[in-house]
Amino acid sequence: MKRALWVSGFALAGALVSASAQVSFTHLKSVDLSSYFPAGGQQGDLASDVAFDGANLYVAGMSTANSTAESVGVLKISNVLSLDVNSWSYAPLITLTQAGQSRSTYVVYKDGFLYLGTGLGDGSNNAAQTGVRKYDAQTGAQISGWNGTGVVLPSDLSNSSRAECIEIDPGYQSSGQSLAVLARGRGITFRRAFDTGNALPNILSLPSRDCQGGQTTTGMRDITFSPEGDLYMRVDNSIFYAPRTADNTVQDGRACRIFDFDTDNPFQVLINIHYLRTSAGDFLIYNRRTGDANNRLNKVFIASGSGATWTPYAELAGDEPLPNGSAPDAYGFDIFNFTSGFGPDPSQGDVNLDGVVDDADLLAILFEFGSSNAAVDVNSDGVVDDADLLTVLFNFGSSPQAQYLFVLHSNLSNDRLDIYRVDVN
Repeated sequence: MKRALWVSGFALAGALVSASAQVSFTHLKSVDLSSYFPAGGQQGDLASDVAFDGANLYVAGMSTANSTAESVGVLKISNVLSLDVNSWSYAPLITLTQAGQSRSTYVVYKDGFLYLGTGLGDGSNNAAQTGVRKYDAQTGAQISGWNGTGVVLPSDLSNSSRAECIEIDPGYQSSGQSLAVLARGRGITFRRAFDTGNALPNILSLPSRDCQGGQTTTGMRDITFSPEGDLYMRVDNSIFYAPRTADNTVQDGRACRIFDFDTDNPFQVLINIHYLRTSAGDFLIYNRRTGDANNRLNKVFIASGSGATWTPYAELAGDEPLPNGSAPDAYGFDIFNFTSGFGPDPSQGDVNLDGVVDDADLLAILFEFGSSNAAVDVNSDGVVDDADLLTVLFNFGSSPQAQYLFVLHSNLSNDRLDIYRVDVN
């Protein structure tokens, strides 16, 4: 049965909530990354994916140039949770030559390493143009012995013709994490060991539009997982769901369509999805790409629910007010990618981001009292004053953590990073 999705949202002091919401998405930062992804840049000309290690971001770029040999890679943004964006630092971390022509790049972070898929969508099965690799997240050095050759090619995925995306698979009931890889034209979730790159048992997860094994489709785009290991896939112009039944099986060996965006164009890259669990409920975060320049859906869609049942919750338009009261421009195009994670919360007084509100934070406030130093302006009102000092005192001795949603938004000439704090009300 076709299921239509209608989504609405509204902004209130920078937070998007529904009428009975327990969770809000508070807009913290909006930063232009365009200068790091120029035409012919070291990391590519379009920011395409983002990973988070609890303190730093890793932004992966792809190339849209009409060539099979273009520079792509990863930009590392350090100190990204600081209240002062001017204290962030940017460093090219990884650069390699891979296929351009809108061949995607995806990245995930796991235990000090980055797993980077480049040239995804290229059908050459040539390591000079495509593959999945492992890198040291500190140095950017490639782990040359991973998977024996240092790269997982599409042909390593049961002789697939092209890989499409990568993601962390938590395993069935958190039985153990692995790297999940989707391949175009295959109804299989491939899995590789993080440490060695060796193949693990695959998961047959054939997308079926009628959920009876018929009307199958294999136009893979992106995958995400619930913490229990259930699969959610963007395939063609739909979202499919496959409940996990064991480490390498899903119910009936198929994924069932739960959202049908029948007006969207299925033949575009970077149609993405992200599963977000909060203490007040679960959310699916995704974008939609119509392919119609006059009817693009330039926003982040959020649905709440679980399993196969989801309801509209909110939309992020990008122009929600920031803590200082200013409002950035609304999103102007439809390419998005997402990640989330937990980290120190400077808005609760941990201004040096060391995990505890203590004398160091108190002294930082006192030394800057009366100034406009954004790094210690806890409430971001433009002045370091009694309000900031009281926040530190009220939270003294605590270890405030926050959950963050990172939204990457790009087109051929613009690349933008937005950070939202996920607040449970």
